[in-house]
Amino acid sequence: MSDNKNNFDFNDIDFYEIGQTIKKSVNSTLKKFTEANEKDENLPQTRNKEVCAQKPPEFSKAKGWQAGAIISGIILPIITISLFSEFVNFRGFFPFIMTILFAILSIAVPYTTWRASKEYFRITNNYVRFLRELGNNTVISIRDLASSVAQSEEKTVSDLTKMMKRGYFYQARIVENDSLFILDIPTFRLYKEKKKEIPEPRVKSYEEDEVLVEDLSAERAKEILNQGKNYIEEIKLSQSKISKQDFRENVDKILKNSTDILNIVEKYPDKSYALNKFADYYLPTTAKLVETYYDFEMMRTNDSKILNSMDQINESIITIGAAFDKIKVELLSDRAMDIKTDIDTINLLLNQEGYAEDDWSNQ
Repeated sequence: MSDNKNNFDFNDIDFYEIGQTIKKSVNSTLKKFTEANEKDENLPQTRNKEVCAQKPPEFSKAKGWQAGAIISGIILPIITISLFSEFVNFRGFFPFIMTILFAILSIAVPYTTWRASKEYFRITNNYVRFLRELGNNTVISIRDLASSVAQSEEKTVSDLTKMMKRGYFYQARIVENDSLFILDIPTFRLYKEKKKEIPEPRVKSYEEDEVLVEDLSAERAKEILNQGKNYIEEIKLSQSKISKQDFRENVDKILKNSTDILNIVEKYPDKSYALNKFADYYLPTTAKLVETYYDFEMMRTNDSKILNSMDQINESIITIGAAFDKIKVELLSDRAMDIKTDIDTINLLLNQEGYAEDDWSNQ
């Protein structure tokens, strides 16, 4: 055991690599969200692949049924004529039954498949028109959608329900007694918040599954807050003992960003799902690095290996501070989208109620 201690080399520990590992982990975690934001920054939700299909997913079925109708409309009559010729030449009960059967099929199969193709084409065409009618909006009245395809509101609700089940709309909801169509989840959340402000008798249980998810998010947020505050206190305690001013300032940046992240989680518990590594790995690793720096500083030595290790720890602390700042920014990046959704919803409702600015200017 003593031999292992005597052979220990501080160069065996790459403190700089610890910071780089955390940086890569943060970048990997946020990469998909960042790319999505850059790609869809100025696009309406109707162009968002996470909200709705960009091409009607059943268009190929429509063409397939249409091809089946054409093929069966050609082949079955030929078979029927061939059987009829056989019946005329040879007579007999079996040729007669087969002739009658294929005569029926030569009418029924093409008709049924053609009707199916028309229905699929109708659904896909309506979907394209619905997206065009939505435009940049994320909420719209069923009446407006029905008007865009010249059919009844009941038929429109039926079409929308089919589309939601078949993978046209991934996040959509139909609310207000089938009078309002909501395209995405952020707008639906806004709708629920506004709904709470309007007193009305409770008719039935409302989205109990979502309430459960919110409760779980709140519990996880509490765990992260408790863990985070404990590690922050550990970091502060170690920092207070360190004399190197530059290092203390670098740690200050981590403490500030960590506190900001916890404040965001406290205000928005649903953000906790993205912070598992922050609480379980990033913060405890940071606390250990700061404590190790203090241990090395306490030695008061000019040993090159220890000084090099302290420099590596300092570089890692700088890297982690930048990574935490990136986490903080990313956690609030969707607030801009939420605000845009709020504005779009309010404008739409004002237009529907006739309270838009143009209407007032005409008074």
